[in-house]
Amino acid sequence: MGEIVIGILLILLSAIIFFNSGDFQQLNETHLDPGSYPKLVALILALLASFLVIKKTIELMKTKASSFDVGIKEFSKELWKEHKLVILILITLGLYIMLLDVIGFIVSSIAFIIATGLIIGPRKKKNMVTISFISLVVTFGMYYFFESVLYVRFPDGIFF
Repeated sequence: MGEIVIGILLILLSAIIFFNSGDFQQLNETHLDPGSYPKLVALILALLASFLVIKKTIELMKTKASSFDVGIKEFSKELWKEHKLVILILITLGLYIMLLDVIGFIVSSIAFIIATGLIIGPRKKKNMVTISFISLVVTFGMYYFFESVLYVRFPDGIFF
C-alpha cells in the first residue's frame, strides 16, 4: 500500500517538475532549452512511478488483503511503527523547503543536515560534532560552488 502512495506522489512531483521547467531563461535559439533535461527526467520518473503503481495495485488485488480491514487506528500505528524514519525525514524535508526562503539557504541547510543526522544516526557527543562539521562543509561547499562557479543565487532569507 505504501508503494502505491509513494508512486502517486512521485507522479505528482514529476508533473510539477515538468510544468515548472519551462520557465528557465534561454540564452540562444537552440532545439534544446534549459528546461529540456528536467522535462526528460520528469517524464522518466512519471513512467517508472506509473509502472510501480500498476505493479503494486495488481499485487494488492491478487492478495485481496486490505490494510483497512484491521481498522484505521491499528493501520496508523502499524504504518508509524514500520515507516517512522521515513515519515520523520519527510516532515524535516517539508520544514526545510518551507524555511528556505524565510531564513535562507545557509542556516536552513545546516539545520536540515543536523536534524537529519540526529534522526538517522546515534546521538553521541562525538557524532554530534561530526554531523555539525559535515553540515558546515557541505553547506558552504555547495554555496561556494553554485554561487561562484555556476552563478546560481540561493535564497538569502532574513539572516544574510
